[in-house]
Amino acid sequence: MPDPVDDPTALPAPMKILNFRETGMKVVQWAQDPSTRPRDLAEFKQQLAGLVQVPDRFKEIQIMQGYDHVFFLRLPPKNQVTKSHEQLANETDDLNEYGIPDFYFDAINNPDDFKREDFFFSRIADYTIRGCR
Repeated sequence: MPDPVDDPTALPAPMKILNFRETGMKVVQWAQDPSTRPRDLAEFKQQLAGLVQVPDRFKEIQIMQGYDHVFFLRLPPKNQVTKSHEQLANETDDLNEYGIPDFYFDAINNPDDFKREDFFFSRIADYTIRGCR
């Protein structure tokens, strides 16, 4: 059954991560200590205040933690992936338009300044919070 709030004509606004490293550290904390997890969307926003901009389209939160022996196939919302694919056809070859976070380029282009722990936390924030585009 489709989500009744999906608008098939619009690309939903994604969450915008303002600080990848700090956001990743918060996600790691939630993974390691379930008592620190937000209980609802309001608490999620409060815990990530100044770190993540959460669009108004989000009305609730569901938290799932994987297990080493179970593969969770998390599919993006149908509308989101469809509209993203359509948008991709209209973009130039500029990767900046696609929305790849700077820390990936920093790690590749500035290996002398590369900090593995910063990259670790930033990656966790990227794939956990930003999701699929």
